[in-house]
Amino acid sequence: MLAFAGLLVTLASVDRIAADPPNGAAAGADSGKFVKLYNGKDLSGWDIHHGNIGAWKANGELISCVGAGGGWLRTDKYFSDFVLKLDWRIPKDGNSGVGLRFPPNGDPAHEGMEIQILDDNAEVYRNMKLVPAQHTGGIYYQAPAKQGVAKPAGEWNHYEITCLGPHVIVKLNGQAVTDVMVDQFTTGAGGHKALSERPQVGYIGLQSHSSGGTTFEPIDFRNIELKDLTTALPSGLHYVDLVEGTGPVVPVGATIQAHYTGWLTDGTKFDSSRDRGKPLMLPLSRVIPGWQAGIPGMKVGGRRKLIIPPELGYGTRGAGRLIPPNSMLVFDVEVLSLVPR
Repeated sequence: MLAFAGLLVTLASVDRIAADPPNGAAAGADSGKFVKLYNGKDLSGWDIHHGNIGAWKANGELISCVGAGGGWLRTDKYFSDFVLKLDWRIPKDGNSGVGLRFPPNGDPAHEGMEIQILDDNAEVYRNMKLVPAQHTGGIYYQAPAKQGVAKPAGEWNHYEITCLGPHVIVKLNGQAVTDVMVDQFTTGAGGHKALSERPQVGYIGLQSHSSGGTTFEPIDFRNIELKDLTTALPSGLHYVDLVEGTGPVVPVGATIQAHYTGWLTDGTKFDSSRDRGKPLMLPLSRVIPGWQAGIPGMKVGGRRKLIIPPELGYGTRGAGRLIPPNSMLVFDVEVLSLVPR
């Protein structure tokens, strides 16, 4: 583990690179307001993940999956903390989902999170004896949702999904059906990765999947909008306050006592003072640039999530075996106190 020594890196030892990290966090210029993720004309801003792009169609106000084998249609950018709104409509026996914070590799449903979409009352699924978390509104296979809120197949339903740090809220047709802290899900159901070990940032996607019938019927999405909850600094650093503190404001160059956890973008945890059960004293004048820029302005008692591009972290060198070169880093930092000079 990196512990104290790993964060204490002088500015001179961090390589400065001009390029943004690949698939960086969403542009902060649109923070605080809903922006459309679909332009109503074509699939600009979207890529295919484990499927055939020909199965997807920009269909006026709709994005439709019109054929089998579509895999996932995903954004071409990573997102971290956001409110996502969209309408969806499935045919009889339909089965689909909305992917959240998933990485470039692996199954989005089990490497990131999938909010399930299903014709819950269909006989084909009743016969399968699905677990509760395989029904509409649940975090697929991991966290079940309140049932009885979805409208029948063929009718439009509306999702409003909030991801703020570990807090995930799914509203279906205006009702909260899932409200969980994913960091508390430390064991993965069905032999899958625990929610607590999944990425803090990643793509958003629409699942093609299929219907239970003999012919393919379209799955439709519309009114896809996202509000980025992070604040972006000109340096490329993004942050979001998870808890607003009530104590003094942390000044530039202060020494703080803090708890923190750090992850790579694939969900790998590389260090955590919380796991060690002991907070650390951190002089901000000596930590990585992302901390120097991201911690001042917090209040004591506050908790902030930092999304740090490589040039403000460990640059092209990385840090030992734990942090590869050019790694974007995610930290959850809680300021416990200011240390007197």
